[in-house]
Amino acid sequence: MIRMIHDSTYRIVLAITGGGTESIGELLRHGRGSDTMIEAIVPYSKESLDSFIGKEPSRYASIDTARDMAMSAYRHALYLNSMTEKNDHENLIGIGVTCKLARITNERQGRQHEIHFASQSYFKTTSSSLFLKENTSREEQEEIATEFIIENIASLCNPDEKLQYSVLKKKMVKELIKDEAEAELPLAELLLKTLENINSEKDVQPLKIDLGINDSKPRIIFSGSFNPCHAKHIEMAKIAAGKYNEPVNFEISLANVDKPPIDYISLKERINSLLKYREEKYMGNIFLTNSPLFAEKAILFPNSIFLIGTDTLNRLFNEKYYRNGEDKQSLLKHFQKYNIRFMVFRRNNADIDMDMEIPDICDLVPLDRYADDGTSSTMIRKKRREKCSDHVI
Repeated sequence: MIRMIHDSTYRIVLAITGGGTESIGELLRHGRGSDTMIEAIVPYSKESLDSFIGKEPSRYASIDTARDMAMSAYRHALYLNSMTEKNDHENLIGIGVTCKLARITNERQGRQHEIHFASQSYFKTTSSSLFLKENTSREEQEEIATEFIIENIASLCNPDEKLQYSVLKKKMVKELIKDEAEAELPLAELLLKTLENINSEKDVQPLKIDLGINDSKPRIIFSGSFNPCHAKHIEMAKIAAGKYNEPVNFEISLANVDKPPIDYISLKERINSLLKYREEKYMGNIFLTNSPLFAEKAILFPNSIFLIGTDTLNRLFNEKYYRNGEDKQSLLKHFQKYNIRFMVFRRNNADIDMDMEIPDICDLVPLDRYADDGTSSTMIRKKRREKCSDHVI
């Protein structure tokens, strides 16, 4: 199986934490490892993993963290590939693995043992989560993790081969959960440009994809992560649509200043959470961009009104979120040049910075028009994780 991996045209950056690192040695010990392996990374401490993925995850042993690791590994593969004369981004794969395996001593009753494998490539995101029974030793679980990782890599490097998971035949395996999402060429190119921009640390050349959900002029823009879209997002959209008598267009940037780029599985889930409302009058189009900053969004959507919360207002004129060589005055002139305004909704636990003089281009929605109840995408995701955990156990 390892020879078959090395015979393929694919080249990988592999990042592993929490267990399964024996797979690195296994991939290299039989020779020709350099044909496939660009780099193997073991961000084992919390500080190392946080730095690698660009944030502190809510759970270190989770499929979400594995996908963030895979995205960072893929971005690193692109960076290393840019130093060569090869132009084979379609053959690069970033892989992330995070495990929570048995402890040698002092293991609490009911501790869940799990292995999460994810991959990111030009056209596809994949995820596989393996859950193990309690009555297995650390050594047995490490062996399963290594086998699981290699079988997943073999499946990626030989997509035409229907490889069977031999680990599923082992008695200590409880459940396997898999998912994947593929991208068409425009989206694959948008992610590639997004990652290349991050690697180069240069200002973004703004790009967008029109999903063609509704044929509406993009004048009212609601930018957000929508992970997922929830009732308060919809209430904000209804208020804006009612005020301006126009539908609201939603924009998701694949890049975020404070978070890892969005993979295809997560993007599919976010878009689906918006599509539930596609028949509503207030629902306009959905756009995908590579532009995390509103200065860049202004270029993509001139003559527009952006819907934001007070937390985003505080960040809008924070120098951390300025482009190279930009300050508050030049940013305001930029927004005026593109005729941009902001409709600001007050949010719980996000008071407006008292030191900030609110610009004339910002209109605050009165509290009697919109009352935030604390609902957030983070809270919804947490409840979903708890339900999934109960199901697996």
